Amino acid sequence: MADVDILMATYNGQNYICEQIKSLQAQSYENWELLISDDCSSDNTLDIVSQFSEQDARIRIVSKGTRFGSAKSNFLYLLSQAKSPYVMFCDQDDVWLPNKIEISLDRIQSIEKSHEGNVPCLVFTDMTVVDSDLNIIDDSFTSYSNINPLRTSFSHMLAQSVGAGCTMMINKAATDLARIGGTNENIIMHDWWLCIICSAFGAIDYVDKSTSLYRQHSANDVGAIRFSLLCWAKQIGTFKYRQAAISKQAEYFEEVFNELLSDNQRGIVKYCANACKGSPVQNFTNLIKSKAWKSGTRKIGQIIAVIDCGFHSNI
Repeated sequence: MADVDILMATYNGQNYICEQIKSLQAQSYENWELLISDDCSSDNTLDIVSQFSEQDARIRIVSKGTRFGSAKSNFLYLLSQAKSPYVMFCDQDDVWLPNKIEISLDRIQSIEKSHEGNVPCLVFTDMTVVDSDLNIIDDSFTSYSNINPLRTSFSHMLAQSVGAGCTMMINKAATDLARIGGTNENIIMHDWWLCIICSAFGAIDYVDKSTSLYRQHSANDVGAIRFSLLCWAKQIGTFKYRQAAISKQAEYFEEVFNELLSDNQRGIVKYCANACKGSPVQNFTNLIKSKAWKSGTRKIGQIIAVIDCGFHSNI
């Protein structure tokens, strides 16, 4: 059995997927297996990955012909198929640098040794933001996106994920806990969900090193967004919907893991879950009590959102 399962959710990725799979095959650490789930691609993606699968026994197509409709649902399905001690998530259009697996594996095993018992662990790294032709846009995704990768407390993680899924490695304990939540619609993204789990019950660590080229192109499912006050201001109208989704995700987290939470964690998650359910004053009070703040000026957006939700109870 492989030590590392690499999960790749594919959809119409024919333009870049060859380069990505070849970068996996060029890894310094070789004991991995690539599990591919295709979301009913209408281009040649499935033919391409089938050819790789025929040539490399480490590459397996575990789903084709099933419509998931989102990267989140596809990745959560893939997570249910993983069997190896460690799992990584792989976008179809990036390029992994040769020592990506080795760096992540060394760090997560170091974390496991420093913690007693079988606790869920997650490590994530930085990455280089590039254009469709791999020309560098920014050397650091974290600085480009104005993200503080060290804000990994439970309350902070409820409000804002800091790690990109395509840079993560998790251990089996994290995989097992993530499976409990299934593919519920209140999970915003698979990587954010994992960050909340590991911040609550285990450990998260950041490797301040780029391990991949994060390709930006017109068909990105999520992509990197350079943070600026102007960009932030243009999105004010969406704040209340984002905050409502955060509260619903927190509520679902409490529902799934209530028995595992400490009293303090249970209080934090309840306040976060109720930050969009009451009057403007009640919502703001719950937000303060939850301590579930985003970083920097994004806090202002949260305050606007919870107050706005107080005037629109149907969100």
